[in-house]
Amino acid sequence: MWKKTVILFFVYDVFRGVLPHRWAIGDCPLYYDEPCDTTKVNFHLSRSARFGKCTTKIDPFKPNLPQGYNHLVPLKIVIHGYGGLGIDTATTNVSKAYEDEGYNVIIVDWAPLGMLPCYPTAVINTWHVGQCVAVLAVSLVPLGISPTLVHVIGFSLGAHIAGFAGSHLNNVLGYSFGRITGLDPALPLFAKSSNDWKLDSSDAAFVDIIHTSSGTFGKIEATGHLDFYVNGGSLQPFCTKRPSIWLLEKACGHLLFNFEYHITTYP
Repeated sequence: MWKKTVILFFVYDVFRGVLPHRWAIGDCPLYYDEPCDTTKVNFHLSRSARFGKCTTKIDPFKPNLPQGYNHLVPLKIVIHGYGGLGIDTATTNVSKAYEDEGYNVIIVDWAPLGMLPCYPTAVINTWHVGQCVAVLAVSLVPLGISPTLVHVIGFSLGAHIAGFAGSHLNNVLGYSFGRITGLDPALPLFAKSSNDWKLDSSDAAFVDIIHTSSGTFGKIEATGHLDFYVNGGSLQPFCTKRPSIWLLEKACGHLLFNFEYHITTYP
């Protein structure tokens, strides 16, 4: 497995810019570099309307904000993790918590590029998705939405996507998002990677990290301006109430971050 993974990253590094932008390893799609493929990465603006929830699909290249969009309300961008969906429980829990507080929320749905069981290719695809998020952020600037006023929340692999997006913005605009929150950033295949290939404190003006499964599914080292280790950051009490397999307890802790975060959302 590790030999295959090393070869996969070697191929990516050597042939990046030479091979086509998209190909596949078995049934696992592999995308990288620009342009953003809007058939695989979708953006949905969700906001609380007076008489019910309002959701609008956004084109990252030519975003058209709906009538009545409130520019005085901050924007939150929510990114799901590996094997997730734009409409999964983790994403909807967090987005709804912010909507209920009156925020504008854009949900990033990259499910086709992060599907099970394709973890190694999903890791590489995070770079492409990060580029897509950055494209959207740049396109929103002429509409009066500065990245400095945007807060990006990413789960697991989504946390690293947020980091790639922030890094790309720094390269293009010279500045990045106002804030990135990483919810238990993924550890597998990121353990020894450089800062260019993971979320770190240089990717936004303020980066806060919440750790819930450190050392297994989530990263253990402090990588933000502020790192929170919930219940020590490893085993979560909720996941150890009854006898179970240790790895499943860790997986439970990794998946628990979205519930812990959405009930404590703050600006």
